[in-house]
Amino acid sequence: METSNKLLDTVEGSAASLNPVHLVKSLRPKQWIKNFLVFLPFVFAVKVAWDLDNLDPVPDIIFGLFVVFLAFCAVSSAVYLLNDLMDRKADQLHPLKRHRPIASGKVRVSTAMAAMAVLGLGGLAALALVDPRLGGIGLIYVFINLGYSLGLKRVVLIDVLLVSSGYVIRATAGAIAIDVTPSPWLYATTAAGALFIVLGRRYAEVRLAGDDAANQRSVLGQYAGPFIGQLLTISATTALAAYALYTVEAQNLPKNHTMMLTVPFVMFGLFRYLYLLNNSQEAETPEQLISRDIPLVVAIICWVGAVGAVLLLNS
Repeated sequence: METSNKLLDTVEGSAASLNPVHLVKSLRPKQWIKNFLVFLPFVFAVKVAWDLDNLDPVPDIIFGLFVVFLAFCAVSSAVYLLNDLMDRKADQLHPLKRHRPIASGKVRVSTAMAAMAVLGLGGLAALALVDPRLGGIGLIYVFINLGYSLGLKRVVLIDVLLVSSGYVIRATAGAIAIDVTPSPWLYATTAAGALFIVLGRRYAEVRLAGDDAANQRSVLGQYAGPFIGQLLTISATTALAAYALYTVEAQNLPKNHTMMLTVPFVMFGLFRYLYLLNNSQEAETPEQLISRDIPLVVAIICWVGAVGAVLLLNS
């Protein structure tokens, strides 16, 4: 009877590990929203890579960017699998992360490793096919995250800088895909905004973990106290200033500086995000925080609409 029960447990465990729902969840599809950053250079490349008076090149450009988007979804999911594989023991001690498919045993280590290899190699190959330079960008992204997973995530400040670099890499990939050189201010704004989001996540993790922060993640103990709040304030100020300067200094934006009309939407978004970091129980997951908060979503939609209106009226 005992042997039969063990056999039944083994069969049930195998079935669970092969459940495609658990495997898809381990790929963190909710975080694919970050990969839409590859489209950012296209929006601000009007009159450079494309023109409102001639939209013929746009379908081909969008198709190429969509391929890059899918490729980054694959590569980033491979990175998430790697990180979850290496953190599965520590994640089992976290009140939320212990439910992750790999940490909970719902996805086998061997299954996760196979999926990681297929997605990583497939994504890198797709990037290289679009443009060999993108293959190089993809490899840089992988090596940065490999270093992060192997131990740099335990080094205070270096950890947030490495995570933030992923946002800049995506924007850079989008620029390469459409063969443009965006304003340096676009990269500065992306970097500052990314740093603000990543530091915000650390801030939320420290706030929600309380005295148990260092036990959940060793580096969190080094962010405790006023330090993380100071970093968050500096990054928010830098992000807002960088975007404001971008609206004025970028060469391809309207010379009458009407793009500055979009600054209030960015300001509100930053302030709203700070509010949520201090009050929401979902503050540890920025993608959910941004997508589920109605005022923040409205601010983003208004920003997109304002940007589109400015570009159309000045075309």
